[in-house]
Amino acid sequence: MKRMIGGLFLVGLVVVSSPAAASDKPYSFSIGGGVATPVGGVGESLGSGGQVTMGLGFKVRPKTTVFGEYNFSSLGRKDIEVPQPKIVDPQTFSGNGWFQYGGGGVTFTPWQSGKSSVYVLGGAGVYYRSVYVTTPSTGLVTICRPDWFICFPNPVTVDEVVASRHTTDPGVSIGGGFTYRLSDLASFFVEARYHYVWGPEVNTASGGTQKTDAQFFPITFGFRF
Repeated sequence: MKRMIGGLFLVGLVVVSSPAAASDKPYSFSIGGGVATPVGGVGESLGSGGQVTMGLGFKVRPKTTVFGEYNFSSLGRKDIEVPQPKIVDPQTFSGNGWFQYGGGGVTFTPWQSGKSSVYVLGGAGVYYRSVYVTTPSTGLVTICRPDWFICFPNPVTVDEVVASRHTTDPGVSIGGGFTYRLSDLASFFVEARYHYVWGPEVNTASGGTQKTDAQFFPITFGFRF
């Protein structure tokens, strides 16, 4: 992550020192990185991690831009102790994962003064989520974590639990950001966004089902050219 942020900073320095280009161009390219934090139920099962995003924009009106983007986020590991029905000590399970999405949306700039501006945005896309579960346990275990896409209320072998599981689902996002123009060629931006992803249903220990919807809150620092 430090190398990625350092690389983005160097890109910004190169761009600032480059010859000026037309500032009224309708198209733009953005690249950035930062931290991605799962919130809600997913935040109890996975930790924060790093993320990188790239996008293309086209200004359709002076304050309105449509964009397409791609993001990859790596989520941190989280260890969870799960009580076992026939064992006194709980067993530890670890989950880590990542998600990537491609989509598009619209940004609107309600305020601009000099080199600074503030924008809001909304969009939708397709999200691919993957979770990998491990455990040092042996023998038979039980675990039910819908956020990890697994539920084994009855004892199963560890081999059935230790695996990578994934799903592809639609989602939406809203957020906003601050932009500072470095030159006619490039701008620096900071953006915060909230993502909501619909997920499939997973069986629960009570015999019912639970949705595996997910929520993420990434913060991005980057450059727009």
